[in-house]
Amino acid sequence: MSHQPHYSPMARQLFGQFLDQEIDRDTLVGRLQEMELQLQADAGDESEDDDDELIVQTLRIRIFGGDTAGVSIREIEQDLQDLSHPNAQILMRGIAFGLAEDELEVHFE
Repeated sequence: MSHQPHYSPMARQLFGQFLDQEIDRDTLVGRLQEMELQLQADAGDESEDDDDELIVQTLRIRIFGGDTAGVSIREIEQDLQDLSHPNAQILMRGIAFGLAEDELEVHFE
């Protein structure tokens, strides 16, 4: 995963707005998707590997420093469908921790 320091402050702002209930889940996901599209355009959209298969790079959010895999937009969307579900609570706590510790980062793979 390659860190995208230019996009990380924008993602922090979006997640902060979500936690403060200034934007809803759909707005959060939509803006993250726009960010992903911009990153794909900046990277040349798609690349080919040695087997000539198309590889589409995707945005991943590293919530906190120890998070090595990150979370995709789709995973965020699914986990936040029901805010009373334990997965949503865990994700929201992780986001709050990542924001408080200034560790939330945008990556692109």
